[in-house]
Amino acid sequence: MGEKGDLVIIFMDSKIKTYLDRLASSPKRPSSFLFFGPDEEEKSKAAFYFVQKISGKAGDGEFLRRAEGGIHPDIVIVEPEIEEKKGRVREKEISILQVREALGKLRFFPYELKAKFCLIKKCQRLGVAASNALLKFIEEPADNAFVIFLADQQDSVLPTIVSRCAVLRFPAERDLPVSPENRERLRELFREGIAAKLDYAQKISKDRSEAVRILKMWETAVAESLRTLVRKGDLENTAKVTRLLGNMRGTINVIEYTNADARIALESLLLNI
Repeated sequence: MGEKGDLVIIFMDSKIKTYLDRLASSPKRPSSFLFFGPDEEEKSKAAFYFVQKISGKAGDGEFLRRAEGGIHPDIVIVEPEIEEKKGRVREKEISILQVREALGKLRFFPYELKAKFCLIKKCQRLGVAASNALLKFIEEPADNAFVIFLADQQDSVLPTIVSRCAVLRFPAERDLPVSPENRERLRELFREGIAAKLDYAQKISKDRSEAVRILKMWETAVAESLRTLVRKGDLENTAKVTRLLGNMRGTINVIEYTNADARIALESLLLNI
């Protein structure tokens, strides 16, 4: 398997289960893992399946329910807290206090299993102090303790953490299907004035997840238009649509992966279409 930091597997959907089965039964299995990719649900399901396999609980629905619900005494889940302020919802940074509490639990003997597990969801939200505390722990892990980091991108995790993990890359998500309503709303925005665009940016920025979902639909629609223009050989409009597509992807990244003001990012995008 080589050095832990060199283990990078590109999964196709049909291969996830097979690989995790093999890794769970390996006598050279490491104690820290990084699962990265854009699909949060897929990574989470894979992580809990992996925990089941290591624990000898595969197929145990009650165990899975307790594990996913955060009520199993041997499984600790750390994730960003949600903050709602002035009608806006955002994820807070994972704090050093959250990490210290989790690591304290890992140092106790297991209650029911032969090992203890810690899942760090959306670990790109880890603060510097929290990242360093986790780094120290995985450098000198407790006996029979496993840590699984879930992140959107490998580059969003502290490099020294990555180097000490078995790194598993999940495939990019499929294009979101574009609803007729969102396709038509995008067309309307091309025709509307500044005030209407600013109002719409303010409206959808209140929920960052929903804003990202809408933008990804638009990204799919614009990519379809770009392919059509390329086939027609329309170089002038191809260049314009390519710039728009790049701006959309940049806005998605800002809203999804940073704490920047979503409204300002959306306003900048919409005022330039």
